[in-house]
Amino acid sequence: MTMENFLPKAMKESRRNEKGFTLVELMIVIAIIGILAAIALPQYNSYRRRSQASKLIDGARACAQEMAAICQGNASFTAGSTLASCASAPDLPYLTGENFTSTPSSCTNISAVLTGNTQDGTTYTATCSGNYNTNITCQLSP
Repeated sequence: MTMENFLPKAMKESRRNEKGFTLVELMIVIAIIGILAAIALPQYNSYRRRSQASKLIDGARACAQEMAAICQGNASFTAGSTLASCASAPDLPYLTGENFTSTPSSCTNISAVLTGNTQDGTTYTATCSGNYNTNITCQLSP
């Protein structure tokens, strides 16, 4: 004998007609989704900003490497030779206000600084430095 045999007829019929979820169950699921979204969206936006700003490093590194190549490829350049800064900032997607703020460097102290704003207005600065016969190192700061 099962429990069905002891239930009144009305209860048996209502149990057979039950399909789907109750309102409380649906509200709990919606609340869980809302909590997850509240945690995930700020992290996603932060990730997106940093990925857009990482393009600044590419531009600053290209400028510093260009200056290092001039030092290595030109026999008349000595360690103390003065290098001109890069002509203009590259056109970087998702960024506005790109601007090289580097000053002329020497072959022993190559430096390129590129600043730009992400779409939400956060200003980032990429700084690349080194000398003509070592690796160029870069940093990104908000």
